[in-house]
Amino acid sequence: MIENTQTAIRHFFAANDVNKYIDRLFNLLKASMFLLLLSNILWGTLFWDATKNSDQKVFVRSGKEMFAALLADNDTRNIGQVRGLINTFAKLFFESDAKSFSERLNEGFWLLNKQDAQAIYKNFIDEKVQENYTKFNAYSKIKIDSMGVDMSVVPYKCTLLFKQAIYFNEQEKISNVGAIFELQPVPYSEKNPYGLQIQNFNYIEYKPKQ
Repeated sequence: MIENTQTAIRHFFAANDVNKYIDRLFNLLKASMFLLLLSNILWGTLFWDATKNSDQKVFVRSGKEMFAALLADNDTRNIGQVRGLINTFAKLFFESDAKSFSERLNEGFWLLNKQDAQAIYKNFIDEKVQENYTKFNAYSKIKIDSMGVDMSVVPYKCTLLFKQAIYFNEQEKISNVGAIFELQPVPYSEKNPYGLQIQNFNYIEYKPKQ
């Protein structure tokens, strides 16, 4: 009888030890899950903070240099982006020679809507621009005199005035060029990192003051 009682007591305490062990394991598991959740939240926050602007970073080429640009929201543009696009457009379309003419136009076409790009290209063909570059071994450079930008309305209203110098046979010919156009915000892309597109492009008379 005594042995049976002692055996029952041992079984009772053994069962209690197992229950306590299981309870400790369960509590440890809950603590581990909490720590894992906390760790995931921490790392997720750090990862988001580090990468939240990664999809908006592009590399913009200016001459032979490359620089990283952090783009603004699709609905907002700043004057730096506007001036950057206008300057890039002017140089791609009005600074070239026989070898670089087509390449620069192809690169610049993404900055205009299709209708205006085709109209400017047709004008260059009619004026035999590339043929004259080749015929006279000529090249051109520009000097921008002024950019007028009205960003109070969308699309933005712009005016561009510049001088184009054409060099050939050790000679220099200066032309004054003026243009008005609009800038429409568009989605950013690798080919158009400014998020702006030229539309309604038209030449205007430009007579600099002497």
